[in-house]
Amino acid sequence: MSSLNTSVIPPRPNSRPSSRNSIGRSASPGITLSDDNVAIRTQISTLKHSIRHQQAQLHSLENALLRGPRPLPPGILSSPPLSPDELDRPPSPPRMQKRNSFDVLHGLAGPDSSLPLPRREERRRSFGEESGIREGIPTVSGMRVPSPTRTLSRNARALAEEGQRDSSHASLSPNYGASTSSVSPAASPNRRSSFAPGNTTRVLADLQLGVLNARNALENTKAQLRVSQRQVSQLTRQTEDLKEVRERLRLENEGLNNVVARKERLLQEVLERARKAEAEVIELKAQFKLETTTSKKSLRDMDTSLAEATARSQKAEREYVTLRDSMKGLVESFRADTEGVREEMRRREEKLQREAQELGKRYAKLVEEVRKEREQGGMGMGDVRQLKEEYGQVGKQLEESFREDIGALRAEVERVGKDNDEAWQTARSLAEELARLRRLMRADGASTTPAGTSVTP
Repeated sequence: MSSLNTSVIPPRPNSRPSSRNSIGRSASPGITLSDDNVAIRTQISTLKHSIRHQQAQLHSLENALLRGPRPLPPGILSSPPLSPDELDRPPSPPRMQKRNSFDVLHGLAGPDSSLPLPRREERRRSFGEESGIREGIPTVSGMRVPSPTRTLSRNARALAEEGQRDSSHASLSPNYGASTSSVSPAASPNRRSSFAPGNTTRVLADLQLGVLNARNALENTKAQLRVSQRQVSQLTRQTEDLKEVRERLRLENEGLNNVVARKERLLQEVLERARKAEAEVIELKAQFKLETTTSKKSLRDMDTSLAEATARSQKAEREYVTLRDSMKGLVESFRADTEGVREEMRRREEKLQREAQELGKRYAKLVEEVRKEREQGGMGMGDVRQLKEEYGQVGKQLEESFREDIGALRAEVERVGKDNDEAWQTARSLAEELARLRRLMRADGASTTPAGTSVTP
């Protein structure tokens, strides 16, 4: 019986902490609140698998205790006492129980494996349905769940009471044992039933042997009861530990669900921001393409206007050079003409001065001659008048010739002055046009350089 009980009782793992230390124990170090959703889902699946594994161990232990043999001790309730051969016979090996595929696969994978093993069920239950506590929903069932430990303690108590009754009956009423042995002859086939008075000693010996067997059976039953009580307390502690672990894992699962929900909200916000950024990028790309097209078009227009301005400036420069050369020629010719007129006027003034001096000398000579003639008696007055008339005619002719020359020189000077004024006005307008073209060229060059630098990247 002790070997059978030891085969049924599963060994308690050494790594399992007691319920005394499970209250202050921190969360599992393998569970970390990382930002990666995949790692969080993997941890949740690992926790669910470990919970399923522990529940399967608990169910297997309960089933093993429920299926455990509870035979009656020999010699009680008309069971025949064991013979010496049966007492010396070695105990039979325990019968191997049939194992399902989940136990075989779990034994191959090991308790630390996180592989999802297939289970034969009608449907896959959620974490709340497996543990019996649905998340966020209080339990309203009033039915009490049957406990295997309560059943075991009740069976052990019944066995102990039956053993005490049988031992008291066997010790107090030997006739009842004799009548029982006589009524059921098939219970002891090795001995012969006899009603002779000489067999009383043998009957008493059999009764004493039955009492000894009953006492031994009672002691065995008590030992089994103590072992069962220890098993019940051990299973109770394991159940409490599993309940605490299940509650802690449920709380951790709720925390992880909250973290997952928060991460999903953050992910939704990030996706929304990414969509907005993509829309802004598309809009900026379209705007950049439009600005690039506009800048290229403006660059082409500016190149065309620059070429036209360059052509106009080159033409203006050529015209300016031509006008400058012509102005230089006009100025030099004007200077030469002015110098010639001045030289001619100086020569004519000198000629007129010489002629005036000659006329003055002649006049003084005539006056002297006239005075002499008057002194001599008025001779030569006709010559004087004639000379005076000639002098008047010559003066008129000189005056007319001077007037004609001065008018011609004045007309020439006015014409040259007008030409000079027109040339100066033309030169001034050309200089202003050239300055304007240079300003336009500088402005076009300054605007082209920033546009090129902005479009180049």
